[in-house]
Amino acid sequence: MKGFLVLSLLLLPVHAGTAWSAKYAVDCPEPCDSNACKSTLRCKRTVLDDCGCCRVCAAALGETCYRTVSGMDGVKCGPGLKCQFYTEEDDFGDEFGICKECPYGTYGMECRKTCNCPSGICDRVTGKCLKFPFFQLSASNRRKAVSHPENDMASGDGNSVKEEFVKGKAIRSPVMKWLNPR
Repeated sequence: MKGFLVLSLLLLPVHAGTAWSAKYAVDCPEPCDSNACKSTLRCKRTVLDDCGCCRVCAAALGETCYRTVSGMDGVKCGPGLKCQFYTEEDDFGDEFGICKECPYGTYGMECRKTCNCPSGICDRVTGKCLKFPFFQLSASNRRKAVSHPENDMASGDGNSVKEEFVKGKAIRSPVMKWLNPR
């Protein structure tokens, strides 16, 4: 019986080690064998695994991410996302969080790169400067401000409305409204 107990205690770390290496960068293959990598065809985005050998599916916005062995956060999130870690750990004692978008002014893997765009707004994945055409009017489309006399008001359609017209058409309540003090 003691022999069985000793044998099972010796084999347990071997079995646990193979399951452990699938999640963490321990016992990474030397050299990397890309033929042993799993397919990523179903993945929208991929990142390198902890060993830097195989491409694996990247967590998307709002999905769970884990801290890696090297202590670099967010590497399990896709480009343009960063892992925001929770204070608690999961059932296995691992730190985990949720993938969030890069803060404005940053982009790339783990949001480590700084945006150098004049507006400070760039694509969170590529870093390409973003332009918003609805903010940019060409010189031919710009309307010159039309000055109105003091007694005119704007109607919203570019035409002015005379104050006398507004006063004449205003509907007044026949009952005087008073506020009661408290």
